[in-house]
Amino acid sequence: MEIKEWNNIHDKFVEKFGWEMGTSIFLSISKDYTKGRSAYELNQYEQRKMIIALRAEYNKEAKCLEKEKAK
Repeated sequence: MEIKEWNNIHDKFVEKFGWEMGTSIFLSISKDYTKGRSAYELNQYEQRKMIIALRAEYNKEAKCLEKEKAK
């Protein structure tokens, strides 16, 4: 994975959830897929699986955030 893409995904999380929460969510999900390696060391399969997991978590957290705002 290119670092530019990694940073772009991280920026989306930070824009939506704020710096602390966005970074925390992003790193907790990505940690399962990087397993101590750098982002640029991921192969295509690992990269695709990580992006799918990040997308699912982003959507789940966004729905929770919208419900909290509606209260």
